[in-house]
Parts: sequence; C-alpha cells; structure tokens
Amino acid sequence: MSTQQSEKEFFDHTYDTNARKSVGQVYSLIGNRNKAYEDLIYSNVEGKRVLEYGCGEGSHSLEIAQRGGLVTGIDISEVGIRKASEAAESAGVSGADYQVMDAMNMDFPDNTFDVVIGEGILHHLDLDKSYSEISRVLKPGGKAIFQEPLGHNPAMALFRAMTPKLRTDDEHPLLHKDLKLAGKYFGNTEFKYFHLTSFGALLFLKFPFFYGMVNFLDKVDAGLFKVVPPLGLLSWYCIMVMSKGQSD
Repeated sequence: MSTQQSEKEFFDHTYDTNARKSVGQVYSLIGNRNKAYEDLIYSNVEGKRVLEYGCGEGSHSLEIAQRGGLVTGIDISEVGIRKASEAAESAGVSGADYQVMDAMNMDFPDNTFDVVIGEGILHHLDLDKSYSEISRVLKPGGKAIFQEPLGHNPAMALFRAMTPKLRTDDEHPLLHKDLKLAGKYFGNTEFKYFHLTSFGALLFLKFPFFYGMVNFLDKVDAGLFKVVPPLGLLSWYCIMVMSKGQSD
C-alpha cells in the first residue's frame, strides 16, 4: 500500500470514529498555543485568499470565512472533506470551498494564495515537496503559518510509542534539520515553541488549579526559550511562520 493510501485510510477512519478522543486529556495543555496560532491566522484575513492545507473536517476555515476570508480547504481524506463541506453548509458560510487533493501535488496555479495555514499536517508529508508546493502557490509576500509537533523530546517519543494506533507509520515529528529546510523555500522563517515544563501540569489534571498551573508553566517555558533558545527544540510543538519574499 502506498504512503498516500495508508494516510488516506487512517484519516478517513479517524474522522469517522473520533479515534483520538481517548487521549484528549493531553490536549488540555494547548490553550495558549492555540490562541497564539489563531491570533496569527485570524489577523487581517478580510478579502484574502487563504488555503487551509490538510483541513480535515474544516478546522479553522469556517471562522476565517466568517471574518471575510476566501478559504479553500484541501485534504486527502474524502470523509474529512465531506464533513467540512457539511459544516460550512450548516453554518450558512459561502466563502469556504473544500476539495480532495494531494497536498504535495496541488492543482492550483502559482501565486494563488495570500496565506497558507495548517495544523499537524507537515509531519505526515515529504517536507521538500510540501515546502516547495506551499511556496509555489503563495503570492509574493505571502505567509505560511503552521503548528507542528517536534521530535526531540524523549517523553513525547515515549508517549507516541505507547499510542501507535493514534498515528500513522509514516509520520515524523519535525527535527531541527526539518525546520532549517524551510529556509530553502522561504525568504524568512520564525519559530515559536510551546510545552516543555508545562507537561508537568498533567500530573495535576484533576485539580482545580490545573489551568492556572498550565498558564504559569507556559510563561516559564517562554522565559526559558528566550534565555536558552536551543531548549525550544525539546518542546512538544512549534508555530512556524514562513514568509515568501517578493522575488522568491
């Protein structure tokens, strides 16, 4: 079976069954990261052409369309695209279009989109092909904004090893070399890291002060990454902002 076919079947099943619900507690940590991501992708989108790359069931595209953006969502999963289209129709949103498409070989002309966004998608793909395609469809001066898991933290590697049914055989959390590779295709790259010490808060998940502890430890992490930048590579996730130069 090809990599693309196995990914398609995995995500068709995931969207049909909500298979990742069982580890939802781990994702209790992500509030501040999601806010940082949403602040970036919802900013100044009115009238902009936005591509949600690996949109799944729609993710952030409806909100962007409701804010006046012209959104196209693509995904290899027919189930995800069907559910995204149904959600847009149910919400009465007309500025969102969804298509089944290979993210590494997109059908769009060069210089189509002002912004390309994605969440937890790049680490499933061949990065050379993906970065190249994203850069190709971005307009000069456009931005690609992604949030992706990293692969240097031993605790997260253990968690992934303990939950093999929640991921595909082909996914590869990003390493330092993968972040550096983005510079080959984009004029400017910025990375913001999240979740290092804040993972310790999971020990207190059932306590009423849990979210306060997460907020505090997120601030500790931000301070650590500022003082010792290489520690960022040991975090769970990063937000990637990659800009296409005017002459790229």
